[in-house]
Amino acid sequence: MKRLGVMVGLASGLLNGTARSQENFAALLLKNSLSFTQPNEFSAVAVVDNPDVRYQFAMRSTVAKAEIRYAIFPSSNNDEVAAGFLQTICLNISNGKSCDIRPFPQPAVKAEFGADGGFTSVTALDSKFGKGFTYCMVNLIYKNGVADVAIFFMFDDVKVMPSLVTQERVFHALRFK
Repeated sequence: MKRLGVMVGLASGLLNGTARSQENFAALLLKNSLSFTQPNEFSAVAVVDNPDVRYQFAMRSTVAKAEIRYAIFPSSNNDEVAAGFLQTICLNISNGKSCDIRPFPQPAVKAEFGADGGFTSVTALDSKFGKGFTYCMVNLIYKNGVADVAIFFMFDDVKVMPSLVTQERVFHALRFK
């Protein structure tokens, strides 16, 4: 009976942590003029504290081994700083391996994300942040004077990635208003 009480307590703590994380995420969305629509085939999961990259919200696929995490940061205000910031994030989640960062085409990032600019990179995960997953595609979108948003698509099987990025409701779940 004591064991059941401990398990219920842990489950309750996890759920409360997820609820608090969702409240913080919702406040950041509002503050930074962002909209977010959680895709039906994803469920919110608890944010895991780690020393590599702080993030405010995570959701896990119910149909494949994949997780998407969102981190909202103060605005970098320009391409060079944003690209450097993404490189720093990649270095943190890959245990110091440099990443090939590519810009999003400006008209597309404006139309699809409501952003002023953005970059993308794919890297192998080798950190506490990426524990349980092999690879990560990181998109960094930004709106000058508003915010930078890092979106982490975490997966093991490279065949899963195309199914994530070709679904509008998944790839563009978060965007600037």
